[in-house]
Amino acid sequence: MKPVLKKTKTPKKLPVSCKITLFFAIIGIITGCITGNLLKENLYSPLITIYNETINNIPGLDIDKSDIFLLAIKRNVKLFILLYLFSLTNLWTYYYCAFSLYTGFTNGLLLAFNIILHGINGTIRFLCYLLPQALLFIPVYLMIIAHCDNFHNIFISCTSSTPYDNTYNYSTKQKKGKLAIQQFPFIILCLVFITAGSFIEANLNLPLVIWYMGHII
Repeated sequence: MKPVLKKTKTPKKLPVSCKITLFFAIIGIITGCITGNLLKENLYSPLITIYNETINNIPGLDIDKSDIFLLAIKRNVKLFILLYLFSLTNLWTYYYCAFSLYTGFTNGLLLAFNIILHGINGTIRFLCYLLPQALLFIPVYLMIIAHCDNFHNIFISCTSSTPYDNTYNYSTKQKKGKLAIQQFPFIILCLVFITAGSFIEANLNLPLVIWYMGHII
């Protein structure tokens, strides 16, 4: 009898678009931290009093979780729509790189701000602002960018090198129509994840921040 060869499962590699996204996000965080430290006198000094007063008052504030939930939904749906819209254009690569860089930069500024005010404990404060919703949002946005990158390549291939005849134009419209319809399951899935992440942000992150500030301050 011939020996049965077992097929070894090769681990799936992270898409190139996700690697680029993570690279620019890390560069953004580093740049944000450096910028925050360079401009701490001019940028942060006027904000320290406002920041401390706000943080000190958080445990006693009656914050409506539904408002936080709706704001999170609105913010993330807007980002999702913009990613999809730019994936239809030749600016797609530039946009998601800029999106990653900007997201990393703003978080880098926030991290630097907390470290300047609170030292090493500022890192814990920074994580409190992001957790646990970031554990869901980070993979979701990586998934969205990878999907949009693939969608962009297919969509552009439908519109490039087009012979000018009515038959081809009709065929191209059909392809675009099918491609658009094929996006609906993924869009629904992303909206479910965004809703779940927004719910976590309102119902878990907010109590975590309030609890942490109440015990640390």
